[in-house]
Amino acid sequence: MAIELGEGSGVIYEPDVPIAMRDGVTLRCNVFRPAGGGKVPALIQRQPYNKNAAQCYVYAHPAWYARHGYATIVQDTRGRYASEGTFYPLRLDAEDGYDTIEWAAKQGWCNGKIASFGFSIPGINQLLAASEKPPHLVTAMPGFYPAGMYEGFTHVGGAFGLAAVMDWGMLLAPEEARRANRADLLPAIRAAAGCVGRWNPTLSLREIPFLLDPPLMPFIRDYFNHPMYDSYWQEFALDRRIPNIDVPCLHITGWWDSFIDQTIESYERFVELGRADHCLLVGPWYHIPWTQQVGCIDYGEDAKNVVDEVQLAWLDAQLKGKKKALEAIPPVRLFITGENRWRDFPRWPLPGTRSENLYLHSEGRANSLSGNGTLSFEAPSDEPPDFYVYGPDNPVQSAGGHSCCMPQNTPMGPADQKGVELRNDVLVYTSEPMDKPLFLAGKVIAHLHAATTAADTDWVVKLCDVSPEGQSTNLQEGVIRARYREGVTVEKPIEPNKALAYRVAVGVVCHVIKRGHRIRVQVTSSNFPAWERNPNTGGPIGSEPPFSLVVANQTVFHDARRPSRLELPVVRG
Repeated sequence: MAIELGEGSGVIYEPDVPIAMRDGVTLRCNVFRPAGGGKVPALIQRQPYNKNAAQCYVYAHPAWYARHGYATIVQDTRGRYASEGTFYPLRLDAEDGYDTIEWAAKQGWCNGKIASFGFSIPGINQLLAASEKPPHLVTAMPGFYPAGMYEGFTHVGGAFGLAAVMDWGMLLAPEEARRANRADLLPAIRAAAGCVGRWNPTLSLREIPFLLDPPLMPFIRDYFNHPMYDSYWQEFALDRRIPNIDVPCLHITGWWDSFIDQTIESYERFVELGRADHCLLVGPWYHIPWTQQVGCIDYGEDAKNVVDEVQLAWLDAQLKGKKKALEAIPPVRLFITGENRWRDFPRWPLPGTRSENLYLHSEGRANSLSGNGTLSFEAPSDEPPDFYVYGPDNPVQSAGGHSCCMPQNTPMGPADQKGVELRNDVLVYTSEPMDKPLFLAGKVIAHLHAATTAADTDWVVKLCDVSPEGQSTNLQEGVIRARYREGVTVEKPIEPNKALAYRVAVGVVCHVIKRGHRIRVQVTSSNFPAWERNPNTGGPIGSEPPFSLVVANQTVFHDARRPSRLELPVVRG
């Protein structure tokens, strides 16, 4: 049934329009289109979070796009809300996306030109659909998207992404309970949602309420049962599909998003292949919402959400032939944190970027802010190592960072690090004040030389900016699970007490360390609940029985033979 969305709105609204997929399953969508007749381009968003919400917590209402001449279609994906079928994240999204695009192209109100938009799961699912080469898809605008369901989401450096998976699971669980007719589970779901970020770390992962039992969401159990990047994850992987995508894309993300590394790596791959034009827009935002206030920092009026305006210009250029609109969209537009302003660039990685090593130093006691850890661009000579104790029953608490999905539930954004840096099980290394601004733009890699008394452990590295007043604010953080030091496709046990080299992907930054500010690096072995803490047993993660947690003595080396360091992406000139 088509109705006008409010008298005089100029928008026709059709709710719950059925679309038959190739296997006979019916998916339903809401359609918002300009009143007055005539054929127009279509804009599609496919999502598992309720089509009636339409991701309006970050985007303009679909009617806004309809008022600008685009029939906007918002669909419940397979097995969610009004759509039939069984929900399994990203499974069949490529095929269902193709079928939806081609359905839209055949409607009497459509001129046959289709675009897609959406962020997070709706960001990657439109790229999966594009890889199937639907004939009528002209462009895509994926936002804040992962490269699959493994790295950066369910797992980071081999560690389980506890807070993100738990919070995301709680977003999905009520609808899954409704479809299963299990109203009796709602109290358990509410109780678990109230515990996000506040679980007792002595619990086994399998005992955390509602994460794995009852089995309303079997995919979470599947994620948990595949700790390595094996063939299971390839079904959802974007990297093998990117060569098949030849439509221009507008890639949108935020420096504090949990998927920032994956979005930018995918963008780099698209540009390298050169199959179509691609643009990159990165704000200072985290996953939700996209506002100027992010964590403890107000980035100012310039940091407001500009995504709808940029998307509209992109659509006008790609679907309406208004190429002049592209003049407002440079190849790369970035909000530079630290400077807190937008800057335009011809490409990413930025021109003039080079790797420079920042070395860890100490006199053998870098523990906490009271210690003697320092940083410099000079390599160490003979220096004693640093020691600390990591107890899994008392993990270092997450303070800000890159997680998903809601900031009130999970550790996200910039945060004051004092509470972390007062702990003796955190090594703290601080540079001298900068004598001139230092522009960092790209991937930060930590190279640690370390040993543990345990059969397995984690190494966590965090990069911070310290103001002249002494406030330490996190920029990026990374982890490597020792057994996955040679990659997440192979598990290789470690030899206790043996010094080994570890490569920790700390993450991508685009930040100016101002004159008078200092760089700080934290090294420790936990970041809970962002990542499930390592029990140090060497056994299957999450299955350890009560009282089995192992306390580990940790050693971090920084001498001429084993120079622990950060590899920084410095933009000179």
